[in-house]
Amino acid sequence: MKAVLSSTRIHLALLLSLTVWLAAPVFGQDNTPSGATGKTRIGDNKLEEQRQLYKRVRKSLDNGSLRQFEQHQATLADYPLYPYLEYSRISHRLSLDDAVAVESFLTEYPDTWLARRLRHNWLNLLYGKGLWRQFIKHYDAENANTETQCHYHFARYQAGQRNEALRDGLTLWLVGKSQPKACDPLFQLLISEQRIDNEVAWQRFTLAILNHKHQLARYIERFFTNEHYRQLAGKYRSLDRDPGQLGNYDLIPAKTPEVLSVIEHGIRHLADSNATLAMKHWARYQQSHPYDDKARERILSALVKGLYRQGFENVAVDYFLEQSAFADKNLVEWLLREHILKTDWPTLIRLIDELPEEQRSEQKWRYWYARAQLLHGTAPDTVDSARTTLRELSRFRSFYGFLASDWVNNPYQMQHAPVAITEDDTAAMRALPAMRRIRELRIHGQALYARREWYDQGKHFDSRQWQTAARLAQQWQWHGQAILAMARADYWDDIDIRFPTPYRQEFDHHAKKQGLPLPLVLAVARQESAFRATVQSPAGARGLMQLMPATARETARKHKVPYRGSNQLTDPSLNIQLGTLYYRGVLDRFGGNRILASAAYNAGPHRVDRWLKRSGGKLPFDARVETIPFKETRQYVQNVLAFSIIYAHHLGIDASLLEPAERTHL
Repeated sequence: MKAVLSSTRIHLALLLSLTVWLAAPVFGQDNTPSGATGKTRIGDNKLEEQRQLYKRVRKSLDNGSLRQFEQHQATLADYPLYPYLEYSRISHRLSLDDAVAVESFLTEYPDTWLARRLRHNWLNLLYGKGLWRQFIKHYDAENANTETQCHYHFARYQAGQRNEALRDGLTLWLVGKSQPKACDPLFQLLISEQRIDNEVAWQRFTLAILNHKHQLARYIERFFTNEHYRQLAGKYRSLDRDPGQLGNYDLIPAKTPEVLSVIEHGIRHLADSNATLAMKHWARYQQSHPYDDKARERILSALVKGLYRQGFENVAVDYFLEQSAFADKNLVEWLLREHILKTDWPTLIRLIDELPEEQRSEQKWRYWYARAQLLHGTAPDTVDSARTTLRELSRFRSFYGFLASDWVNNPYQMQHAPVAITEDDTAAMRALPAMRRIRELRIHGQALYARREWYDQGKHFDSRQWQTAARLAQQWQWHGQAILAMARADYWDDIDIRFPTPYRQEFDHHAKKQGLPLPLVLAVARQESAFRATVQSPAGARGLMQLMPATARETARKHKVPYRGSNQLTDPSLNIQLGTLYYRGVLDRFGGNRILASAAYNAGPHRVDRWLKRSGGKLPFDARVETIPFKETRQYVQNVLAFSIIYAHHLGIDASLLEPAERTHL
């Protein structure tokens, strides 16, 4: 069952796309991937010689010398990282004389990141030299960014494919944002060839307005040669500033897709300030204009939230139920949480009863239906029904399953099911050229390249292949990649792979020193970084415990920990030390309550103070978790608490999801 542990899927997928280049491998004492060594085999001596030779040749190539590469090329030809030497040789001073070598490399290593980078550099060279036909020949649409696409259509135009280039180039112009300067030559062609008429300009003008790109919209107005479009543009800019003008139904008589979008845009804006008036206008427009279900879904969400926030809660609920066929999942969950926050249990029950079966059967809403029954009613049949639901939920390894287990005094269930992967499976994957390269890259400390190879190799993996990759990464003690591979496999029940215990000595030492439960500290690190020692978030948080540099500096100063700068945060021991010190601090600030401390660790203590003030200490503990305003923080708290139970199971420690003091109103 996926449950809370599968709900980390979104987080992990987002972590993969944002940090796949940034995490560091774990190395054994001999600087080889831990778990990858064994008895000396025939050929090991040669491989070690090639490794040492690779270092020297790579260094000489980086310094611009080809002598060592030419001298040792034959010896290194069968070494897994030979493509990196060949790439370095070709790329050092790329020129048109390298055409044969480039062609050969792209043919031999077509799906590697090296080939993509070489192709990009080669295309830039060809474009700069005006070699249009060669550019077209080597263009790869699948991996082309916007700049390269613009170059491609410009090259097609210059090569004689004028109509096709202008037709396809127009799609790059028709977006609601500014495009890179590399597109300017192509766009000048569109202008000079008079491909941007009033209707085309109107489409982009509308997109710009909807995207709040007003400077771009003003630029586009210069393309209107028709007075009708000039006047219409002025009306739409005015409507964007004052959506109350929607009441002038003659203002925008047309019913084109662009007009429909502008009206929708206005209604959604108006709903923020005057939802009842927006409802009135929407009742008129949905009768007179052909809106599809997706638009109705978006407008319903804006109207219901606007009504609710402006004090018309009952109207919002009634309108939601009346239009529920157009309600998306996000709106439904938002509305349910608002009623949990209000502790309006009868309405919560009523709303859950109205959910589609698929959503009503989700663990969290089954749990809240049972909790609302217990909090609202005392009739024996109601209590029995609620407790039956909780007993059923207690079978699952999840935040809600563990909560349910506590309510009915059932033991926590781990549902552990190891992947059915054999050593033959991992041996076959280990023998793949890309995996051989990954192993050597990790040995050489080239973690960035190793992760790029891993990402490329996995692009076309099916679930079983990802499971095999996860087992192989586990054997290499490359735990971050193993965890992410299990998410890609959509396999959640092998808790040995998904919940490893690396850096055990450091975690144990600093957890004891700060009086923190080891399972809790491991759970925080697992949620924060998936045990990637050098991971860095887009916001700048670093290392295993994902510390912001300012937080690390202040924590180190406060506790007199020697600290020279943020580069030290990639050191596992120091990162764990500062992370546990900081967590101890927020735990003390919030009276030892791990719900609030974990929320503060993720979102900051001041935000938690505001959330507590909003509820006034009247929310049951589980309602406090469920109504954390930030989805990321809400999921974070649930995962940390659930993960701590799994780690307690791994470590043979008797633990509860929540302590008695935490089961209070917050």
